[in-house]
Amino acid sequence: MGSLPTIRHIETLLRNELAPNEFVVSTKSSRLTVPGENFGSEMLSIVIKIKDNVTKAERTLHTAAKLIPESKEVQTLFDTQVTYKSEYQFYSSIGPLLDNFLKENGFPEGADFIAPFYGGRLNLNGSDRVDEDAIILMANLKYLGYATGDKAKGLDISSVEVALKSLAKFHAAGIGFKQQNPQSFETHFIPYFYYFIGHHFHDLVFANLIPVLESGGFSTEEIETVKSVYQGITKKQDISNTWGTLIHYDTWMNNILIKNDGSEPKNAIIVDHQVYEQGTPLNDIMLFLFTSVQLDILKTEIDHFLDFYFNSLITNLRRLGLDISKFSRDSFNEEIKIAVKKYEFHHTMWLLEPILNPNLQSLATFKQGDVYLLNWTEEHKKRIQFITPLCFEKGWF
Repeated sequence: MGSLPTIRHIETLLRNELAPNEFVVSTKSSRLTVPGENFGSEMLSIVIKIKDNVTKAERTLHTAAKLIPESKEVQTLFDTQVTYKSEYQFYSSIGPLLDNFLKENGFPEGADFIAPFYGGRLNLNGSDRVDEDAIILMANLKYLGYATGDKAKGLDISSVEVALKSLAKFHAAGIGFKQQNPQSFETHFIPYFYYFIGHHFHDLVFANLIPVLESGGFSTEEIETVKSVYQGITKKQDISNTWGTLIHYDTWMNNILIKNDGSEPKNAIIVDHQVYEQGTPLNDIMLFLFTSVQLDILKTEIDHFLDFYFNSLITNLRRLGLDISKFSRDSFNEEIKIAVKKYEFHHTMWLLEPILNPNLQSLATFKQGDVYLLNWTEEHKKRIQFITPLCFEKGWF
């Protein structure tokens, strides 16, 4: 990790934040994340001192700057020319559209599941090419008291429920906006959808998954079913007109920051909007539950969490004035099956590698087609050996 990137012309980024007589006095930058916390970008903390030229009043803005990855390999891996543009579009356009939609439809607090956005750009030359001057500047959530959980352990019940509430609001906003503003959804959302599959992990994880299942007592027939599900990952298709919505598609715990009120979780903000897509909201929910909940809690509370999310989503849809008769629990259960079988079992299996590998600092370590044995932790194996029979038991395969 080299020296800190230089942020040029930061005052122009803040044109919507600065009052007419205000100017930037100084900035102080430091790294916001360590290797292994954020794989697809560089994150800086930038403390910005601002002064009013007339009143001489001063204030401080605590911001987080998202930059493109320094490594060219990582830029290629994460398709930065596409995904960074998508994230910039999310914060500059989609986020404000959802915020206004919610405020106009019974949610005065708006899209409080999105970090406040101060400004951004793709470059300084006015082209559509993302370069080293690209920046997305938002509120520093850590300064505001938000934090991620321990990814090696997972979240407790209260934290999971707060995260599910924010996800339910995010999904309801997308469903409502799409149904009430279909043309705007077509124009401002769909062109930026991006479907990401961990191809670089596909063969490697598969080669390690099968021995874990074999040693876990799974039958030959069950293992063949798992092979079929894992290898059957496809591009999203046949999206339900009812359930289809804007989904995050990377909802593991490092992308959901939680703020406590005392010892109790109070609110969650969803970050890292690089690979959002149109699909069933159960993609986000099943990935989150499979990867980010303490395993002992997941074993006993999976049904409770699904009930909790469903009820929260329906409450939000009703508040938005939607016809909730179409959103039956039976159809919800079918969406779970679609999400798990077509996408999220595969998604979970490869994502557990970067989540539970304590020594992994960059995904560029892995190359597509790599096949060798990984030193998976016991926690990693236990999670696989719980999720897989659960999918059989629930009929999700």
